[in-house]
Amino acid sequence: MVIDLKRFFQAEGAEDRFRWALDFSGVELGGAKPFCAPVEIQARLKSFAGAVSFLARADFVMAMPCDRCAEEFTREYHKEFAHTLVRESERAEDDEDFILVPEEKLDVDRLILEDILLDLPGQFLCREDCLGLCSSCGKNLNQGPCGCGGRETDPRLEVLRQLL
Repeated sequence: MVIDLKRFFQAEGAEDRFRWALDFSGVELGGAKPFCAPVEIQARLKSFAGAVSFLARADFVMAMPCDRCAEEFTREYHKEFAHTLVRESERAEDDEDFILVPEEKLDVDRLILEDILLDLPGQFLCREDCLGLCSSCGKNLNQGPCGCGGRETDPRLEVLRQLL
Protein backbone atom coordinates (compact mmCIF):
# COMPACT_ATOMS: atom_id res chain seq x y z
CA MET A 1 0.00 0.00 0.00
CA VAL A 2 1.32 3.39 -0.98
CA ILE A 3 0.11 6.33 1.10
CA ASP A 4 0.05 9.88 -0.23
CA LEU A 5 1.44 12.05 2.57
CA LYS A 6 0.74 15.43 0.95
CA ARG A 7 -2.18 16.30 3.25
CA PHE A 8 -0.11 15.38 6.33
CA PHE A 9 2.74 17.67 5.31
CA GLN A 10 0.33 20.53 4.50
CA ALA A 11 -1.85 20.45 7.62
CA GLU A 12 -0.41 20.56 11.12
CA GLY A 13 -2.06 17.97 13.36
CA ALA A 14 -3.56 15.89 10.54
CA GLU A 15 -4.04 12.34 11.74
CA ASP A 16 -5.26 9.06 10.28
CA ARG A 17 -5.35 5.41 11.33
CA PHE A 18 -5.10 2.36 9.11
CA ARG A 19 -5.64 -1.40 9.46
CA TRP A 20 -4.78 -3.98 6.84
CA ALA A 21 -3.27 -7.40 6.30
CA LEU A 22 -0.09 -8.10 4.36
CA ASP A 23 0.66 -11.34 2.56
CA PHE A 24 4.37 -12.10 3.00
CA SER A 25 3.96 -15.81 2.17
CA GLY A 26 6.42 -15.42 -0.72
CA VAL A 27 9.18 -13.95 1.47
CA GLU A 28 12.07 -16.37 1.95
CA LEU A 29 14.28 -16.30 5.03
CA GLY A 30 17.14 -18.75 5.48
CA GLY A 31 15.74 -21.10 2.86
CA ALA A 32 12.28 -21.19 4.48
CA LYS A 33 9.08 -19.26 3.88
CA PRO A 34 8.25 -18.41 7.50
CA PHE A 35 5.11 -16.28 7.20
CA CYS A 36 2.34 -18.87 7.50
CA ALA A 37 -0.51 -16.35 7.88
CA PRO A 38 -1.12 -12.74 6.83
CA VAL A 39 0.62 -10.06 8.89
CA GLU A 40 -1.96 -7.88 10.65
CA ILE A 41 -0.98 -4.20 10.65
CA GLN A 42 -2.32 -1.27 12.65
CA ALA A 43 -0.76 2.10 11.82
CA ARG A 44 -1.17 5.74 12.73
CA LEU A 45 0.09 8.78 10.84
CA LYS A 46 0.17 12.20 12.50
CA SER A 47 1.71 15.42 11.27
CA PHE A 48 3.76 17.70 13.49
CA ALA A 49 6.24 20.53 12.89
CA GLY A 50 6.62 19.85 9.16
CA ALA A 51 7.15 16.12 9.66
CA VAL A 52 4.93 13.06 9.93
CA SER A 53 5.02 10.51 12.75
CA PHE A 54 4.46 6.92 11.59
CA LEU A 55 3.61 4.39 14.32
CA ALA A 56 2.81 0.79 13.45
CA ARG A 57 2.11 -2.51 15.16
CA ALA A 58 2.59 -5.80 13.34
CA ASP A 59 1.08 -9.04 14.66
CA PHE A 60 2.14 -12.23 12.90
CA VAL A 61 2.97 -15.92 13.24
CA MET A 62 6.15 -17.44 11.87
CA ALA A 63 7.03 -21.11 11.30
CA MET A 64 10.78 -21.74 11.16
CA PRO A 65 13.13 -24.67 11.62
CA CYS A 66 15.12 -24.49 14.85
CA ASP A 67 18.75 -23.54 14.23
CA ARG A 68 19.93 -26.20 16.71
CA CYS A 69 17.66 -29.23 16.27
CA ALA A 70 16.06 -28.49 12.85
CA GLU A 71 12.53 -29.17 14.18
CA GLU A 72 9.97 -26.74 12.82
CA PHE A 73 8.20 -24.56 15.38
CA THR A 74 5.77 -21.65 15.26
CA ARG A 75 5.89 -18.48 17.29
CA GLU A 76 3.69 -15.40 17.55
CA TYR A 77 5.30 -11.98 17.30
CA HIS A 78 3.95 -8.55 18.22
CA LYS A 79 6.29 -5.80 17.01
CA GLU A 80 5.96 -2.03 17.23
CA PHE A 81 7.78 0.43 15.00
CA ALA A 82 8.06 4.20 14.94
CA HIS A 83 9.48 6.47 12.24
CA THR A 84 9.64 10.16 11.52
CA LEU A 85 8.98 11.02 7.88
CA VAL A 86 10.35 14.21 6.34
CA ARG A 87 10.36 15.70 2.84
CA GLU A 88 13.90 16.96 3.15
CA SER A 89 16.71 16.96 5.65
CA GLU A 90 19.74 19.17 6.13
CA ARG A 91 21.64 16.11 7.36
CA ALA A 92 23.02 13.39 5.15
CA GLU A 93 20.47 11.09 3.46
CA ASP A 94 21.78 8.17 5.53
CA ASP A 95 20.39 9.73 8.70
CA GLU A 96 18.79 6.94 10.75
CA ASP A 97 16.50 9.33 12.63
CA PHE A 98 14.39 10.22 9.60
CA ILE A 99 12.96 8.59 6.51
CA LEU A 100 13.09 10.89 3.52
CA VAL A 101 9.96 10.97 1.36
CA PRO A 102 10.68 13.75 -1.17
CA GLU A 103 7.75 12.77 -3.44
CA GLU A 104 5.43 12.66 -0.39
CA LYS A 105 4.52 9.01 -1.05
CA LEU A 106 5.34 6.15 1.32
CA ASP A 107 5.35 2.44 0.42
CA VAL A 108 4.28 1.21 3.86
CA ASP A 109 4.26 -2.48 2.88
CA ARG A 110 7.95 -2.36 2.00
CA LEU A 111 8.75 -0.33 5.14
CA ILE A 112 6.88 -2.80 7.39
CA LEU A 113 8.65 -5.79 5.78
CA GLU A 114 12.05 -4.14 6.31
CA ASP A 115 11.18 -3.33 9.93
CA ILE A 116 10.07 -6.89 10.64
CA LEU A 117 13.11 -8.49 9.01
CA LEU A 118 15.53 -6.17 10.81
CA ASP A 119 13.86 -6.81 14.17
CA LEU A 120 13.85 -10.62 13.99
CA PRO A 121 16.32 -12.55 16.14
CA GLY A 122 19.61 -13.65 14.57
CA GLN A 123 19.00 -17.23 15.64
CA PHE A 124 15.67 -19.09 15.70
CA LEU A 125 15.40 -21.55 18.57
CA CYS A 126 12.43 -23.78 19.37
CA ARG A 127 13.20 -23.06 23.03
CA GLU A 128 16.07 -21.40 24.89
CA ASP A 129 17.43 -24.65 26.32
CA CYS A 130 17.32 -26.59 23.02
CA LEU A 131 20.03 -29.28 23.10
CA GLY A 132 20.36 -29.56 19.33
CA LEU A 133 21.59 -32.62 17.45
CA CYS A 134 24.28 -35.15 18.41
CA SER A 135 27.37 -34.29 16.38
CA SER A 136 28.14 -38.00 15.89
CA CYS A 137 24.82 -39.66 15.02
CA GLY A 138 22.52 -36.66 14.40
CA LYS A 139 19.79 -37.62 16.89
CA ASN A 140 17.69 -34.83 18.32
CA LEU A 141 18.97 -34.60 21.92
CA ASN A 142 15.71 -32.95 23.05
CA GLN A 143 14.10 -36.38 22.67
CA GLY A 144 16.61 -38.06 24.98
CA PRO A 145 20.23 -39.23 24.94
CA CYS A 146 21.44 -40.76 21.71
CA GLY A 147 23.42 -43.72 23.08
CA CYS A 148 26.07 -43.49 20.40
CA GLY A 149 28.88 -43.30 22.93
CA GLY A 150 29.24 -39.56 23.13
CA ARG A 151 31.14 -37.13 21.04
CA GLU A 152 34.39 -38.02 19.41
CA THR A 153 37.35 -35.84 20.29
CA ASP A 154 38.72 -33.71 17.50
CA PRO A 155 42.10 -35.30 16.65
CA ARG A 156 43.72 -31.86 16.77
CA LEU A 157 42.78 -31.60 20.46
CA GLU A 158 43.99 -35.10 21.42
CA VAL A 159 47.25 -33.69 22.80
CA LEU A 160 45.32 -31.46 25.22
CA ARG A 161 43.17 -34.40 26.39
CA GLN A 162 46.32 -36.35 27.22
CA LEU A 163 47.51 -33.48 29.44
CA LEU A 164 44.38 -33.83 31.57
